[in-house]
Amino acid sequence: MTIDSAPADRATTDPRDIDLMDLRAFTEDRDMAVFRELREHDPVHWNAPSERGPGFWALTTYADVKAAASDTDRLTAAEGTQILDRKVEGALQSLHNMDGQEHVALRRVTIPHLRAVKIQRWMAMIEESVTLLLDDAERLGSFDLVETVSARLPMLVLSRVLGVPAADAPRMVDWTNRLTSSDPDGVVDAAALAEARDELMGYFQHLTDTRRADPQDDLISVMANGAVRGEPLTWNQLAAYYILLVAAGNETTRHLVSGGTVALDEHDAWGRLAADRSLLAPTVEEMFRHVSPVAAMRRTATMDLSIGGRDITAGEKVVLWFSAANRDPAMFEDPETFRLDRTPNEHLSFGWGAHFCLGSHLARAEVRSFFRAVLDRGIRLSLDGAPERLRVNLFRGWDRVPVRVVGA
Repeated sequence: MTIDSAPADRATTDPRDIDLMDLRAFTEDRDMAVFRELREHDPVHWNAPSERGPGFWALTTYADVKAAASDTDRLTAAEGTQILDRKVEGALQSLHNMDGQEHVALRRVTIPHLRAVKIQRWMAMIEESVTLLLDDAERLGSFDLVETVSARLPMLVLSRVLGVPAADAPRMVDWTNRLTSSDPDGVVDAAALAEARDELMGYFQHLTDTRRADPQDDLISVMANGAVRGEPLTWNQLAAYYILLVAAGNETTRHLVSGGTVALDEHDAWGRLAADRSLLAPTVEEMFRHVSPVAAMRRTATMDLSIGGRDITAGEKVVLWFSAANRDPAMFEDPETFRLDRTPNEHLSFGWGAHFCLGSHLARAEVRSFFRAVLDRGIRLSLDGAPERLRVNLFRGWDRVPVRVVGA
């Protein structure tokens, strides 16, 4: 099935005819221009159903996206968070796809262990992982950043946090690639996805049994011995949790490292960052805003409601475009500019409200550690060819980023 049949020139297209399931805008890096047009002329946009996918409402302003993310009573995640009707977890129900008290109770199992103060105990391990990857990078000289660094960093770190042996980290990369690489056209290899889920669940079943018998200082031990309302987590609850952590723990850091590197190079910002290291923390936040690695999340209306003067019917899909909200000039001055010192910077890259990202502190720590280590080595990663965007709309990601190591 092809989806690339819509006109390429959006300048002559009525904004009401824009189809966000036409992925050329994303692969050609025109998505932000499309969202700018929607924010200005059709901020609550009805994306009509077609052979590309179902119909849905697209929210593109900061105010509407933030309000919708807070409204779990009228806009539920329980029906799924992808535009197409599929879930990484399969038939399992993870906290990603639920609301209310059950969602809160499951989050409480891991939240205390993913707070900023807890992340500090993992900093040495994060820095070791970064050192390993940058050693490989300097040895190679020229390489694909995604393959050599971006795809490996989050899984190396998450493996250690979860309690997965270092030797099995490559298996985590393989599982997450297979679980999150569903064809965006809707042509899904259900058997291949099921196989990846079964492999992952079988592996974590063994680790769960091991940690229940002999708890360690890791997240699997916390979950395997955790409880909800006094009752141990069921295997289905644990399995869905593991799949969610492996899949979600990959996307944000992976695409942020890639997109952040692209932004630093394209805006000639490496030199300024190297000269003023106090800019590192705000620069990383600006990367999250500018890149917006998780571009969108879907909700489903539980009742008839109105957003921005548009009437939405119960059962209709509503997609929150965080990437569009993060470029809203009503919230961010000169939003298209990559500002190393932007403050305040209340971006929505980790979502908002009840579903705010569990791993936000860990992702920030990984990204800061990576770019700090690059600066400490007195090098920079310079583009060595045109970056290639992923052919997908739910993430702002890169499939390939050719770079070379150069001296600062």
